[in-house]
Amino acid sequence: MKLYKTTFIPTSNFATTLKGDTLFGQICWAIRYTFGNDKLEALLLNYETKPFLVVSDGFAKGYLPKPSLPSNLLGENSDLKKENRKKIWLTIEELQNAEFLKARTNEDVNYINNSFSVVKNSLNYKTFTTDESGKFSPYSEQENSFTPKDIYFLLDEEKFSIQELNQTIKTLSLIGYGKNSSIGKGFFDFFDFEEIKLNLQSNIFMTLSPFVLSNQDFKDSFYEPFTRFGKHGGGLNANPFKKPILMANTSCVVIFESNYDKPYIGKSVKGHSSIENTVHQGYSIIIPIKDLNI
Repeated sequence: MKLYKTTFIPTSNFATTLKGDTLFGQICWAIRYTFGNDKLEALLLNYETKPFLVVSDGFAKGYLPKPSLPSNLLGENSDLKKENRKKIWLTIEELQNAEFLKARTNEDVNYINNSFSVVKNSLNYKTFTTDESGKFSPYSEQENSFTPKDIYFLLDEEKFSIQELNQTIKTLSLIGYGKNSSIGKGFFDFFDFEEIKLNLQSNIFMTLSPFVLSNQDFKDSFYEPFTRFGKHGGGLNANPFKKPILMANTSCVVIFESNYDKPYIGKSVKGHSSIENTVHQGYSIIIPIKDLNI
């Protein structure tokens, strides 16, 4: 498998955050729209044993997040907790060399990620009133505006070529990502794909998206939990809600007894939806880190 990177340049606000597992689901729909359902079914056939694609979260352009390690293992001054929490971005070289004290703030890397509430009003289109009594019935939805974000793709080109991935992301950029794309949210441009080569051999890795921690032979791990309350997209005529999935969040650090040679960890998830063939990305791309005193 090969590791590629592109950059999403938002051309609108986003109503859904750029998390790898959600983005994978959106890409599956875009594959279906671009190449047909038979192509998608063939790609997902062996997904439980050998994924054709693993997708990362979105990160500040040119940077990756600081690992989810205790402050003392990062070498930070424990008296500066507030300042340490703001220092979240490392270059990929700094991450691999465990140079955690070089972490930068959003301001340092000129990264903006503003989350805000948009107040709307519900409307019954049969009666053209807000509710049965005709009263104002407001509700709020979260939206995000952000500067360009890097996305990483681990791709099995024997199954799905980089040209096909490029076409798929083009489709997604035109139909919009996530919630409220029908009213102009989640649109973006993107850069050409760049291959990323990681030559470091290690038994310590950091993850680039939420993943399922079970069935892994770890010596140790450090992570924050993340619960995915998923919903179906694509206009399926079914119960839109999926069962929640408990995952380890992005920037989890995993430690194996010896060198680990796969470029990803985790597993796919099935059985969480009323639609039998639904698949969730429980995998994550991993970045090797040089030996730590853990």
